[in-house]
Amino acid sequence: MKTKIKLLAIVGLLFCTANSLMAQVRFYDTSRAISVGGRDGVFFQADVPEHGLVTLYNRANILTYAEQTVDGRRRKFGEDIEDLVCDTWTKPLARRIVREAFSAEEISRIRQGESFGITMIISPETGRVMEVNFNFHNRSNYATIPVATYRRIELALKEQIRFTPTAEGRRMNYIVRFWRQELVPSPSRRRPAETPPPPPPPPPPPPGGNPGGLNDPPGGNHNRPTETDIFGR
Repeated sequence: MKTKIKLLAIVGLLFCTANSLMAQVRFYDTSRAISVGGRDGVFFQADVPEHGLVTLYNRANILTYAEQTVDGRRRKFGEDIEDLVCDTWTKPLARRIVREAFSAEEISRIRQGESFGITMIISPETGRVMEVNFNFHNRSNYATIPVATYRRIELALKEQIRFTPTAEGRRMNYIVRFWRQELVPSPSRRRPAETPPPPPPPPPPPPGGNPGGLNDPPGGNHNRPTETDIFGR
């Protein structure tokens, strides 16, 4: 009986060790094509230069390294172009899509404050996401995430995110939006809860007005700014 218990304990230990080792496998040490698996035959390309910053993208992409142009000329560095109509829903939705693509087990591998980059290549005609690519260091824990997870992010962004190009944006060969995202935010980067400003004092009632205050404006700050900065350029 004791021998059987010892054997079961050894098997369990070996199983846990194997799972731990599998979780630490890094998939992007060298430049190579990686099969996503499944019946669609999709491959991703991992480009890994000597400094180790991985660029991961669908091999069907054609704009990952393409030069951005305006009216056929190269876009100047720092040239300010309002290429998309600002909205308040694409940014939080894109971030939620990214986070929900990771399993709880995958998130548990990521260190607090560790981030990776996501780039969306957007059609200047339709505003749809045409291509997606990712950036992370091959020594980071994002390198332990299998390519199928990044494929899920790519598909969801293409399906659910849509922008409205401006007249200026339609002059470009493509529009780009990039951001870095932490799956486990560091405490120093968590925004503290904002204390709302006190409501302005009510104006005195006009002569002959209602002394009970029914003519007073409702309380609250009506000049609160709204978010218009949707992703970084």
